[in-house]
Order: sequence, then C-alpha cells, then structure tokens
Amino acid sequence: REKLSVARLQREVAQSKSEGAMREKLIHELEEERHLRLESEKRLREVTLESERSRAQMRGLQEQFSRMEETVRNLLQSQGSPGQNGEGTVNIMKVYQEKLSEDSRKCKEGMEKIHMPVDEDSRSESSSTEEEKEKTKLLLERLKALE
Repeated sequence: REKLSVARLQREVAQSKSEGAMREKLIHELEEERHLRLESEKRLREVTLESERSRAQMRGLQEQFSRMEETVRNLLQSQGSPGQNGEGTVNIMKVYQEKLSEDSRKCKEGMEKIHMPVDEDSRSESSSTEEEKEKTKLLLERLKALE
C-alpha cells in the first residue's frame, strides 16, 4: 500500500513539475509576443508619422508645381506669340525643367528615405502610395502638355 501511495505521489510531483515547466514556457512566449506587438505598434506609429510628412511634402510640391505652371503661362503670354521670341521661350522652359527636375529629385530622395519594410499592420499605406503615384503621373502629364 505504501508503495502505491509513494508511486502516486511521485506521479503527482512529476505532473506538477511538467505543468510548471509548461506554465513557465507559456509565460515566456507571452512576454515575447507582447514585446513583438509593442515593437510593431511603434514601427506602425513611425511609418504613419513619416507618411503624413510625405503627404504634406507632396502637397507642398504640388502647390509649388502649380505656381511654376502659372508663372510659365504668364511669361509665355507676356512674350506674345510663340514665333516672336522662340529663344526666350526655350530658356524659360529650360529653367522650368531644371527646377522641376530638382524638385522631382528632392521628392524621390524623400520617398526613398520613407520606403522601409513595414509589417502587415500598415498595408493601408499602399493605397496612399498608389494615390501618390497617380498624382505624380498627372503632374508629369501636365509638364508634357506645357512643353
């Protein structure tokens, strides 16, 4: 009878030790998951903030582009018909293209700084990237029309 009792107690001790080890393992995994979640949330906040900065920069560039377009139109109108002063128009367009390419380069550099691997939580940012690509395409079409 004592042997059965000792064997039963040993089984209970072994079972309790294995449950304790499993509990420790689960707690460790839980802490690891919590840490990863906090890191992901931090990255998401950073990417969101950078995205807002990029949108503001894009709006500024679009406004500047519109002002430059208007300036070119005004200069072309003030010079009269295109045949009168073709060289002046070419110079204006060169200056305009240089300024536009400089702004485009700055925008691309800004966008390259932003492009970083992002976790699944920030997939909604891809739709805004598509919008920005569409806006860039429209701006390029406007430039071609001006040329």
